[in-house]
Amino acid sequence: MTATSLRDQDYWNKLIAKSATRFFLLACLARKSMHGYELSRAIADDCNQCCTPTDAMIYPTIKELSEAGLIVCHEEVESGRRRKVCSLTGPGREAYRAAAAAWARVLPALDEAVAGAGSSPTSPSSKLTENP
Repeated sequence: MTATSLRDQDYWNKLIAKSATRFFLLACLARKSMHGYELSRAIADDCNQCCTPTDAMIYPTIKELSEAGLIVCHEEVESGRRRKVCSLTGPGREAYRAAAAAWARVLPALDEAVAGAGSSPTSPSSKLTENP
């Protein structure tokens, strides 16, 4: 990381997207079991396309959450394709609630800080996938 990278919106987009993807993945699985591609689409939809997770983001996160016992995955065959379908466990629901509480605590402060920078949290320029 360099001083230049800290001035680059893309650096911040990637940092935020990693954390947001993890949270939205838990949120999606709290609603229903899903496979990786379905999770990626649901996450993008849930956050109004502000972060669109790639396979390189989704599958390592699934592995990490599975190893932590927060999700369980099993294979299903659908239209001849094998898919890994994931479900939230009891501890996963607890993690989701803890994450939601943490986000709820920080969001008002983020809104204030974003407004202080002259941006609006709901403006198109604040979307994580866009550059300045």
